[in-house]
Amino acid sequence: MTNKATLLSQNSNTVSLDLDGMTCAACAARIERVISKNESIESVSVNFPLKKAVIKSDKDFNVDKVIEKISAIGYSAKVTDNKVPEKENYSKTFLIPFSSLAFSVGVSQAFNANNSFLAYLLGFTVIFLFGRRFHISAVRKITHFEFNMDTLVSLGSLSSVAVSLLPSSNSDMFLDAGAYIISFVLFGKAVEDISIQNSIDVSEAIKNSKPQYAKLLSNGKIMVKKVSDLNGGDFIGVSPGEIIPIDGIITAGSSSTNEDFLTGESKPINKKTGDGVLAGSINLDGYIEVEVKDGGVSTYDFIEQLILEAQSSTPSIQKTLDRITQFFVPGILLLSMSTFLYRYFLEGTDLMRSLEIAISVLVIACPCALGLATPITLYKASTLGYRDGFLFKNFDKLQNVKKINKIIFDKTGTLTSGIFSIKKIDTENTKLSENEILSYVASLEIRSNHPIAKSLLLESERRNLSFFSSENVKEDIGSGIHGSVNGLDVSIVGKNEIENVLEVKIDNQQAYIHLEEDLTVDQDLITEIKKYYEILILSGDSSEKVSLLAKELSIKNALGSQAPEDKLAHVKAIQETEGVIFIGDGVNDSPSLQQADVAITTSISSQIAQASSDIVIHEGGIEKILNIRDLAVTSSRRVRQNLFLAFVYNSLMIPIAVAGSISPKLGALAMAMSSISVVLNSSRKLTN
Repeated sequence: MTNKATLLSQNSNTVSLDLDGMTCAACAARIERVISKNESIESVSVNFPLKKAVIKSDKDFNVDKVIEKISAIGYSAKVTDNKVPEKENYSKTFLIPFSSLAFSVGVSQAFNANNSFLAYLLGFTVIFLFGRRFHISAVRKITHFEFNMDTLVSLGSLSSVAVSLLPSSNSDMFLDAGAYIISFVLFGKAVEDISIQNSIDVSEAIKNSKPQYAKLLSNGKIMVKKVSDLNGGDFIGVSPGEIIPIDGIITAGSSSTNEDFLTGESKPINKKTGDGVLAGSINLDGYIEVEVKDGGVSTYDFIEQLILEAQSSTPSIQKTLDRITQFFVPGILLLSMSTFLYRYFLEGTDLMRSLEIAISVLVIACPCALGLATPITLYKASTLGYRDGFLFKNFDKLQNVKKINKIIFDKTGTLTSGIFSIKKIDTENTKLSENEILSYVASLEIRSNHPIAKSLLLESERRNLSFFSSENVKEDIGSGIHGSVNGLDVSIVGKNEIENVLEVKIDNQQAYIHLEEDLTVDQDLITEIKKYYEILILSGDSSEKVSLLAKELSIKNALGSQAPEDKLAHVKAIQETEGVIFIGDGVNDSPSLQQADVAITTSISSQIAQASSDIVIHEGGIEKILNIRDLAVTSSRRVRQNLFLAFVYNSLMIPIAVAGSISPKLGALAMAMSSISVVLNSSRKLTN
C-alpha cells in the first residue's frame, strides 16, 4: 500500500521532513550528504536548529527510501505534517537545567560533609539521568563511525565519573566536574531552544491564524468544509468579523477588509463585487460571497512556503562551517588523548592531573557556537524581512544584494504602475462634455482587457458615470477599438503613442484624451538607489517611451523595444564581468529573473515571475530594495560577529586548556557561555 510519504513525493517537487536525533551542525551535514547521494534529488538543505530537511527535485523520488537511509545512520525522519507544535514556556524549558545545576552544587556540598553516598547519588543522577540524551546520542553516532558535540560532552562527563572512582582520585573534584559539564551544556541548550523558538514565531503565527474551515455554498445550502478540500470555482460565504480562508473574487455583497497581517496596510480596504480578496484578511463589516480561485490559491500557503524555504536553506558559509565541524570533533578527541599522553608519559605529570587536563580539553572545545552562528541570524532576518514587506527564499541571495552594484529594472509594474491617469480631455471639436465623452468611451472599453481600457473604466467609476449599451464592438490589437454605443458610431485610436494621446470619434464629433502613466517611484528614491547601484532599464515598451521615462528619472542607461530574449542577453553579458540584480513582474521577465544573480518581484506579479524570483515584495514597491539591502548588510555583520565570538573562544580557550590552566568545571562553563554569547548576540535587533 502506498503511504502518505510516497504519494507526497509523487505529487510535489518539494518535500519537507521533520528530523530527530540531531545534536550539532555535524549531524546536519551528515544527513545532507546521505540524502544528496540520491540522483533523483536536485537539492537538499538540512537545517540543524530548525530540525528540518527540505528536498527539491524535478523528478519523482521515493521519500520512504530517503527516510530509511536517514534511519540507517542513526537519525529519524518523517514527512512534515504542518501541525503547529505546542510552544513550551520558559519555566518548563529551564526546569531540567536548574534541577541539574542544583544537584551539581549538592555534589560538592555532600563531599564536604563527608557524605560520599549522597554525593554519588546526586552526581550519578545528573550525569546518567539528566545527561542521558548526550550519552544515547554519542553511542548512536559511534556505532555509525560518527563523532559530534555529544561525543565530547558524553566522554567528558563519563571520564569524570571513571576518574572519580579510582582509589587515588580526588573524587569531589572529578565527580562534580562531570555534573557541572552536563548542567552547563543543558543551560546552553535551553537558551538556544528559546532563541530559535522566538526566531520562528512568524511561521507559527501564520499557521495558527490559518482558518481550517469555510462555509461552502452549494445548491442553496450552506455546508462546513475543510479549506484544504475547496476547489477552484467553489463559492463560500464570509460573515463580518471572519477571516477570509482562501483567495478569491467577490461575487455578491460588499464590505471592507483588513489586510494588515498580510501586507502591512492597516487601513480598511473597500471591497465590492468583482474585487479580489486575500486569504488571511479580515472581513470587517458586510456579508460577502466569494468564488475560490482556480487551484485553491491561498496567500497563506504562498507566504508560508517562502518562509520555510528561507529558514530551511543552508547558507554557503554555514555549509563550510559544517564541513569544518566534521573534522573538528575527531581532532579534539585526538588532541585530548595526545595531551594526556604527553603530560603523563613525557612530562611526568601525575596521573590525576594529566587526566584532569585531558578532560578539560575535551569539554572546552565543543563547537556548539559554530553551528549556531548563522542559523539564528537567518531566522531573525526572515522574520524582520516579512514584517518589513518582503520575503527571501535563500539567505545567500539576500547577502548578494549588498555585494552587487548593478540593478536592472523592467518598466511596467516596477517603475510604473501600468495604470494611466487622465491628464486632460480636449473638447474643442465637440459639443459633448468631458463626462459624456468618458461615458461613451467606457461603454466601449468595457469590452477590452487593455491596460488603458482598465484605466479609463476606473476613472469613469470614480466619477460615478453611467454606461450605455454597446454592440458590434471590434478591437484591433495595437490599433484601437470601435463599435456602436447608444446608437452612435464610436472609435478610439492611439493618436500619439509616445505622449499617450487617444483620438475619440463619436459620429462626426472629435475629442482627444491625454493620458499619463502613474509612476511608482520618484526622483528622490532613484537618487537614493543610485548611491548603491548603477541602474539600467530594459523594457518591451517603445524606445521613445522608455527614453522619456529615463530622462524624467535621471537614469542614463535605458533600452526600449526589448524582447524577452534581448533582456536575457543583456543579463548574461553583464554577468561576464559582474553580478546583476533584476527586478521584473511579468511572464516575459521570467528568463531574466531566472538568470540573474538576484531576482526580485512583487506579490502581484505573475506566478511564473514569483517562482523565478529569489525575493518577493509582498507589501510596497521597489523602494523596498533599500530595506532589503539594509537587512543584507546588518545580517551579514551579525554573522561575522557571531563567527568572531565562536573562533575567538576556541582560539583562546583550547590552548589554555592544553596548558592546564583551567579546570573541567570551568571549561564546561566557558563552553556553555560561548554558545550563549552567540545566541544573545543573534537575538539583538538587526539595525545599521
